[in-house]
Amino acid sequence: MSLNGVPWGRNHGFIEFTLLAAIGPGLLSIIIGLMDMILVLSDSSGTVGRAASVLQSTYLIDRAGSLGDARFAVRDGQHAGVILNMEIASMAKVVESVKTIISVRPVPILVLTVQQNEADVVRIFQSGADECLPPTVTGAELLARTKAMIRRHGNRRPTDIETEADIVVGSLRISPAAREATLDGRPLGLASREFDLLLALARRPGHTFDRRDLQKALWGTHSYGRFNVNAYVTRLRRKLGELAEKPRFLHTVYGVGLKLHVSNSDQPGQV
Repeated sequence: MSLNGVPWGRNHGFIEFTLLAAIGPGLLSIIIGLMDMILVLSDSSGTVGRAASVLQSTYLIDRAGSLGDARFAVRDGQHAGVILNMEIASMAKVVESVKTIISVRPVPILVLTVQQNEADVVRIFQSGADECLPPTVTGAELLARTKAMIRRHGNRRPTDIETEADIVVGSLRISPAAREATLDGRPLGLASREFDLLLALARRPGHTFDRRDLQKALWGTHSYGRFNVNAYVTRLRRKLGELAEKPRFLHTVYGVGLKLHVSNSDQPGQV
């Protein structure tokens, strides 16, 4: 997409200057205010161009030249999501990149990588990524999954979720607006999908979620049943400090699914 012949995107302020000359400050500020911004980091100039061209019809594109640049860029909280084009990177580099960005801010991350066997994909998700796709993914699917990822994360703009009260389940407190959870007053430090899973369970305490329900909470309607939810449940249990055989909150209903539940003396509620 272009505007008055100017390529659409944003590269650390340069594109703002170019568009300012093309359309004027008033219209520019309105357009930028209505669009979410995506940060794209790539290990190949070709792949960053492809991802940007696919997404620029819907998002402002900010390009980072290195992991250090990306780490600095996400600090200001202006990015609705991050696309990591790690086409030629090793598994160790992919995991390092995801963890580095997540350590700065829990922004949703979509990874494009050739590392697509099940063990690698699970490891990428465990590092904190929200999506993991092959570089050959179609443009339509890349755009659809990016939209779904940002929608799930609730990080685009103020919505009704910002007025949703904290959910309290015993000594567990979940803040939908801040996307934070604490246990006994201690931050749990949940990754994006871990939080999505906990929030879905906490919104219906005592309700048993089957596997399809849990997949939808983690991946939305675009999951296609590709990945196993067990890794996320295990990670969430670990951060809650519990074991499957000795649950404090996450109770397995064998043959049915999973529910969030506490004892009668420690009932959930809304504050």
